[in-house]
Amino acid sequence: MLLTVENLSYTYMPGTPFEVKALKNINLEIPRGEYLAIIGQTGSGKSTLVQHLNGLLKPTKGRVLLEGEDIYQRKSGLKDLRQRVGLLFQFPEQQLFEETVFADVAFGPKNMGLDEAEIKRRVEKALTLVGLPLDVAQRSPFSLSGGQMRRVAMAGVLAMQPDVLILDEPAAGLDPRGKTEIFDQIDRLHQEENLTVVLVSHSMEDVAVRAKHLLVLGDGEVKHYGTPAEVFTDAAELEQLGLALPQMALLMHRLRQSGKDVPTDVFTVAAARDAILRMLEVQ
Repeated sequence: MLLTVENLSYTYMPGTPFEVKALKNINLEIPRGEYLAIIGQTGSGKSTLVQHLNGLLKPTKGRVLLEGEDIYQRKSGLKDLRQRVGLLFQFPEQQLFEETVFADVAFGPKNMGLDEAEIKRRVEKALTLVGLPLDVAQRSPFSLSGGQMRRVAMAGVLAMQPDVLILDEPAAGLDPRGKTEIFDQIDRLHQEENLTVVLVSHSMEDVAVRAKHLLVLGDGEVKHYGTPAEVFTDAAELEQLGLALPQMALLMHRLRQSGKDVPTDVFTVAAARDAILRMLEVQ
């Protein structure tokens, strides 16, 4: 198993009047090649959980394992861990700081002690992977669009050649075109590079059609885990957690409640159209 979370609990400001139990006995296995989406309301513990996966936060209780080894007991240390488990925060373009795109993307590889030829190779590959032309390398990152800046930030993580890419709300604040471009790039990285992806998102539509598995958090606890079809079957439970079904799934649920023989594991407009046409043909 690539990443394992065992009985993980985390408390902010323990022993003070401001103590908050953010995570409670979380157990999770993430195999190589997984595409996992973590969903839940604001304050459910999503961001706190993913910050444990590359050692930014240390568990109050429990542990995180990388390939069976406790991340705090690995001889190669946390620096190597963070190269293997890359984390992209919300609005990562705000963390760009170098004068050129090349320098920003090269920052991580330089800190790894790589030679100039390898750094150049990695920067060019990373820019290609996120769909940016190589001629942007000498431009200021601040001259680019918001979506392009976010892809530069993603390239900076990919240049370290991680095994896992964690993205916390990667499309936050982007217009529809920028959002589509970012998610398409993530999908391509997962499919073509066999990159393990952990995605934190509020968008049920996006996770329904992309993720292999969903982890539903509520009040710091795992409320549900399974495939999108399994998780979105229980509409009542999701509503209790303050989460909405994807629009097409909601439509199918309402048709089913009205007595129509339609599947409820439908998440796209095309699939909903086909299901409704099949229903009409039977009638």
